[in-house]
Amino acid sequence: MIYAALPPDDLPPSSLQMGDRQLRSQLDRSLTQCFQAQCDPTSLQILNSCEWSITTTANVAMLVIICPNRKTNWQVLNQAVPLSNTIAQFSQDAKLRIYSTPKMLDYFEIRVDEISIYQESV
Repeated sequence: MIYAALPPDDLPPSSLQMGDRQLRSQLDRSLTQCFQAQCDPTSLQILNSCEWSITTTANVAMLVIICPNRKTNWQVLNQAVPLSNTIAQFSQDAKLRIYSTPKMLDYFEIRVDEISIYQESV
């Protein structure tokens, strides 16, 4: 573990305190607002038909999308490239996690640095 050589004052906290949680929540809200401002109208229209949020952990932002039905899921998947490009502006380690319906436990997850394999070659 890389933390073994660090002095106790330089170690991360063992658990998040209330202030840390509040700061994380504020970061998530701000990131969501900035993301919405950068989204193209088509992506926003599709996202507005879903439940979605942006959460952060360390330096990774994750766009979580829960589609209401399979048809919307396909629309979201078709917008994966623009959505990834938008969230990548805020974190190069960002991820998309897409649930095809609210009842589905399985999800499709992709890192933004992998998105190039989904782009059409020109």
